[in-house]
Amino acid sequence: MKTFRFTRAIAGALLLGTALFGAPRAGAVVKVVATLPELAAITREVGGNKVSVYSIARPNRNYHSIEPRPSDVQRVARAGLVVRSGLGMDMWMDALMRAANNSALNVGGSRYVDASASIPRLDVPNTQITGASGDVHPGGNPHYYYDPIYGKFIARNILKGLIRVDSANADFYRANYKAFNAGIDARMKGWNASLAPFRGASVVTYHESFAYFLRRFGLREYGHLEPKPGLPPSASHLNALIGNMKRDKVRALVIESIYPTRSADLVARQTKQNFVVVPYSVGSPGVTSYFDLIDTLVSGFKKALS
Repeated sequence: MKTFRFTRAIAGALLLGTALFGAPRAGAVVKVVATLPELAAITREVGGNKVSVYSIARPNRNYHSIEPRPSDVQRVARAGLVVRSGLGMDMWMDALMRAANNSALNVGGSRYVDASASIPRLDVPNTQITGASGDVHPGGNPHYYYDPIYGKFIARNILKGLIRVDSANADFYRANYKAFNAGIDARMKGWNASLAPFRGASVVTYHESFAYFLRRFGLREYGHLEPKPGLPPSASHLNALIGNMKRDKVRALVIESIYPTRSADLVARQTKQNFVVVPYSVGSPGVTSYFDLIDTLVSGFKKALS
């Protein structure tokens, strides 16, 4: 993982920004800094026109290895609320948080939201993590935001944060939160119907991105093109995977849009099937909202399974 180092000038700018901007004024639009586009999208749903939202991670960039920009320094300093994904996904945010030197923006602070709070975790390691383990997260798989039901959990966590920093608009935020939940519930019927014929089917992906999504819709996470999380595909691993897929007649191969397709091409040729590329993030072409993201994922997996 790449490390972001502050220069003295940048750190000074952040401290100045903290002194000048502090907490949001009563009645002002709440400035929210989210670490990921998905969290930013859900914040916009809950916050409506009472918030301005900025995502540090850009669409279609690997969230594990983001390099914050110097301009992000003052964005954090000016934030009325910070929304983090947690579970080790956005550890690059730690440097920004430390430099802010504001207890309200740190874990447990009034202006801090851990979007993963209360979400049941998958893939929590039960053995010692070493350098050979790959990009394994001690707290569990951090890609929970691809599960639309957990999208409602994220929205609830954001709602609590917005009410803490802007209680005057609490009823407005609660109404938007209820509308977002209703939108998820209404769409779940269609999403479930699209994937119900394939319940129990096995799927291969590039990275362990879709563990929560697959479980939600009754699909099986068969394997990955990466031999271990974060490690590039190796010839020996791909050969073994191809053999296993042929043996077990696994037909679905889905690739997240941030990853190269060379290995997927090889696996698809050897197993005589096609692969489907699905969006990695809100902000990908044609994906302007959280609902768009889930719509597109459901369509992509249906295509791969058909």
